[in-house]
Amino acid sequence: MNVRSLGCVFAAAALAALSGCGGGGGGPPTVPTPTVPTPSPTLGQGLSENAMRHAEPAALAAESEPRAGSVTQSSNTESGSNTTADQVEVVFTDGTYTISNTRGATTWSISTANATALPDDITADANAIGLVAPEDGGHRFVVAQTRPPTEGNTDWLTAGIWAFVPTDDNALTSYEFGAFADGGDPFEQDVRALAGTASYAGRAFGVYYSISPGGTSDAGPFGGAISLTADFGTDGELGTVSGSVTDIIVEGGSQIPGVVLALNSADIGSANGGFFTGRTSMTLNERTYEGRWGGQFFGNGAAGAQPGSVAGTFGASAREGGSAAALVGAFAADRREAQ
Repeated sequence: MNVRSLGCVFAAAALAALSGCGGGGGGPPTVPTPTVPTPSPTLGQGLSENAMRHAEPAALAAESEPRAGSVTQSSNTESGSNTTADQVEVVFTDGTYTISNTRGATTWSISTANATALPDDITADANAIGLVAPEDGGHRFVVAQTRPPTEGNTDWLTAGIWAFVPTDDNALTSYEFGAFADGGDPFEQDVRALAGTASYAGRAFGVYYSISPGGTSDAGPFGGAISLTADFGTDGELGTVSGSVTDIIVEGGSQIPGVVLALNSADIGSANGGFFTGRTSMTLNERTYEGRWGGQFFGNGAAGAQPGSVAGTFGASAREGGSAAALVGAFAADRREAQ
C-alpha cells in the first residue's frame, strides 16, 4: 500500500469516500476546476519516502482535541493535547472555495481559484476538491469532500484534511497534518429545546500512516462510512452523540474486514451550536488505537427541529515499542431518520 504521490493519496481518499455523500436539492452544482497548470510534486518528495517523519505529526493530530468554531484537529497542539494553534475556516463565494488557517500571527490560504488541482482529475467530481500550492520551504496540500449550496440554500458543507510537506527532508518540525470541517449554516438554535434521537449517515475519509520499529513505512488513503446517533435527552439536557466509522477501504480497493473505529459517546457541549468532542478507539492488526474526535451540527430548520446535518474530524493512533501508526480524517453526514 505504498503511496505513489500525495495527489494519489488525497485524491483516492476523497474519491473512495464520496460515494453516498449527502447532497439533496436536486444535486450540487459543479465546483469550478482550478486552471493553474503547475505540476504537483510527488509524495515521494515528502510522504511515502519520509513517512517516518510524517507519521508523528499525524499521530499528534489524531491525539489532539478538536477546536470549536470551524472544527479543526491538527498536529499543532499545546498542553493537554488541545488544538489551540490552528483554526481552519472555509468560505464559499461565487463558486469558489477558499480554505484558510490562522495560527497566531501567520495565515495560510488556498483556493480553487488560484491553486493547482491534484492529479487524477479529482476536481472532475463536483463533490471533491484537491489542491496543492507552493509555500516558503515546501508545499501545502488540501483535499476535501464538499456539498456546495444549491440555489436559495446556504447549507453547504466541507470536510477535509491538509498537510504541509517541507522541501527539506530533515526539517522535521516543519511537517504539519490536520483535519477540518465547516459549513454555511451552523446550527444556532438552543440544543436544550430538542428532544428524542436523530440518526446521521455519510462518508468519512482520511490518511493512514504506519511505522514499524525497523523503519518500514506504510502510508495510504482510506474511505469509509460514518453513522452517528444524537440523543438530545429530555428536561433541558444537552444530550450526547456517538457513532462509528465502518466499511473502511484502503488504497487499491481492499476492505479491512470487521474493523470499526468507535466514535465514543461525546457530550454536546454548548446550548447554541451543539459542538462536541469525545474519544475514539479501534483495534487493527492486534494493535489498539486511541484518539479524539469532534464535530458541529449544521442545518437550521423550524424552531425545535433537529439539525439537518453534522460534520467533524477524527483520529486514532497507536504507539508501541518504537513504532507508530495513525489515521486522521474528516466526515460529513446528513440526518437520515428522526424520532
